Amino acid sequence: MLAERMELSRPRTPQHVLQEVRDILPPAARVYLDRVLHEGMPCPPSTPGPPDLFIGPLPRGPNHPSRPFTVSRLHELQPVCFQTAPRKHLYMLVLHTLHVLTLASHPNTKWRDLLPPLEGEGPRRAGLYSTMVPRPARDISWRLLHAAVSMGVYLARFTPIPDTCPFCGMRKTLAHIYLECARLQSLFQLLTNILLCFWLHFLPHLLIYSLPFRGPTKSWDLLVNLLLALPKMAIYKTRVRRLDEGVSFDCGAYFRSSVHSRIWAEFL
Repeated sequence: MLAERMELSRPRTPQHVLQEVRDILPPAARVYLDRVLHEGMPCPPSTPGPPDLFIGPLPRGPNHPSRPFTVSRLHELQPVCFQTAPRKHLYMLVLHTLHVLTLASHPNTKWRDLLPPLEGEGPRRAGLYSTMVPRPARDISWRLLHAAVSMGVYLARFTPIPDTCPFCGMRKTLAHIYLECARLQSLFQLLTNILLCFWLHFLPHLLIYSLPFRGPTKSWDLLVNLLLALPKMAIYKTRVRRLDEGVSFDCGAYFRSSVHSRIWAEFL
């Protein structure tokens, strides 16, 4: 076998080499070599590996209940094995642990005071960042969800601008601009008729919080989230054009043209 490993046709040469090596070795090493050649390589002793370490947030006591409707997501994170935990999970755990006091004092959306979510509802950020939704509509949807939209009721404190709606003269608030203004009724009626084709009823909750993705109807849900994101962009764009140029644009017509161009670009 040694001759085959050394790719030699005769076993005399490897035996001679092996005898020379054996003569040079000290007696203890020679005994070990004979045992290896006779019994094979001894297996190293099996030692137990390090124990599995699990990392996760500390459980809260009865006096400190978790707050599921805040920016903090510690209540969602379950203990995981530290050796195999994904980097994203560890990053989120460290980030939310360091800023737990700040994040736990902020609601996950400002709309909870204006639109109390129904049972099982909440902001669905995956719907906001759908692959079909164009980036400007995603940004407007995110800003609207977190009430990060400039409004006259706040800007009037610092600049000499009216705090009334330029379309109907009512006081400009977040709910009025995107839900209550009279100019939005035709747009909402159009959305109601379209969503009925998907067996959905148009509600302000659906417009703000988006639709969750479900496995069997994921393709429909992607299209519905597109139809829910483009109206918010239409409301925002027509309002900006009115403030900058003083010209009124029909947000329903803007929405129809946006849907037509987006679907044409996606599906030719």
